[in-house]
Amino acid sequence: MRYLSLLLVGALVNSVGSGLTAFGLGVFAYNTYGTASAVALVQLCAFAPIVLLAPLAGALADRFDRRLMMLLGDGCSVIGLGVVMVALGSPTPRLAYVLAGVTASSCFAALTEPALRASVSDLVGEEDYVRSAGMLQAASSARYLLSPLLAGLLLPVVGLRGLLVLDASTCLVTAACSGAVMRSVGRRRTGQWEGAGLSHHLLGGWRALSVRPGLRSLVGLMTVMTLTIGMLQVLLKPIMLPHVGTAAMGRLETVAAVGILAGAGLVTALGRLRPTTLLSLGAAGTGVSMVLLGLHVWPWWVALTGFAVFTFLGLCNAGAETLVRLSIDKDHQARAWGTISLVTQLGYLLAYLAAGPLADRLLAPLMEPGGALAPSLGTLMGTGTGRGAALLVVLAGVLTTGLAVLTHARRQILGGAAVEAQEPLEAPAVSAALQHHSV
Repeated sequence: MRYLSLLLVGALVNSVGSGLTAFGLGVFAYNTYGTASAVALVQLCAFAPIVLLAPLAGALADRFDRRLMMLLGDGCSVIGLGVVMVALGSPTPRLAYVLAGVTASSCFAALTEPALRASVSDLVGEEDYVRSAGMLQAASSARYLLSPLLAGLLLPVVGLRGLLVLDASTCLVTAACSGAVMRSVGRRRTGQWEGAGLSHHLLGGWRALSVRPGLRSLVGLMTVMTLTIGMLQVLLKPIMLPHVGTAAMGRLETVAAVGILAGAGLVTALGRLRPTTLLSLGAAGTGVSMVLLGLHVWPWWVALTGFAVFTFLGLCNAGAETLVRLSIDKDHQARAWGTISLVTQLGYLLAYLAAGPLADRLLAPLMEPGGALAPSLGTLMGTGTGRGAALLVVLAGVLTTGLAVLTHARRQILGGAAVEAQEPLEAPAVSAALQHHSV
């Protein structure tokens, strides 16, 4: 557990730096273009490479030392940040150049997540999986917990380029932590890609899903869950920035994100519950909280309901991660995480593509004074700027609550993969399906 904690320190510091850049670029996009679509486009370029390259990153993390992959991913992502800083140095920054730098940085950062998640199984025993899931969430989500407050205070002082410099500097801490763990535990033993080579090796994650019906159902549910959460991520600034300043927006996001710590603590306290129970309970709480968040623009209300969203989301993540860890042989988990990340996080990509146009072009006109929905919903939610985005968050919350009901109804299937993984299996078992192309 000591070595995992050291890796998580590096992940936490790097997460704070990434959050500074994400907050600054989000404010830049909204202030420059004034639409939810502009914010969504920046987030899409930051996130799409991480999702689309996840299977390749997972395969590389199974083939090579996972700590080395983390070091290379975080360190080389600085190149993309440099491109963004050069673009912002122009008197009239072009959004296309900024997006190109964000995309390049994310391509390198894609190497990190599958390697970090698989390192959990390398460094701790099964009895610590739930606890480790909570710690991993707390570290990786520091970008939501600490970064908005820091960015809101620093942005008026150092500017967006200053935030980018701080982000780039965090890679030094990450590199030191990853290097220390490599020296202490040694290089992870790896084999060679056999058979038909890398392309077949990349299919290992898909095979892991194909032989576990419960795992396929879990991945489907979590894909829809990421769609609804992605809607909230895109639309929170368009909902609140018309009513609060940059510093207040940072404080609001930080207060809401304290729920991440509460969620991690709640996961630890409820660690004896079945993973499927954590999953359904978390989805229900997340959905109800999203519905409530969209009803008012009072900062304290949004902070409180946002806190609840993050708290219950922690239960969802811990339940899902534990089910996956119990279902997949740990020697092949990186490629499985890569494939699972690709599938589930397509929900985020869809949210980033759809949330802006839906809010700006479809729902916003309906929620303007005199709009078609103003008479029926205006009394409950209000009308005007940002209310179309708020209505979309409410609808996403309703869908998330429906997922909780579906999760509870399918708990036997969702938990089946984990049960099967602990029983003696003949083909087609996950390990058997992957063994032909093992590293």
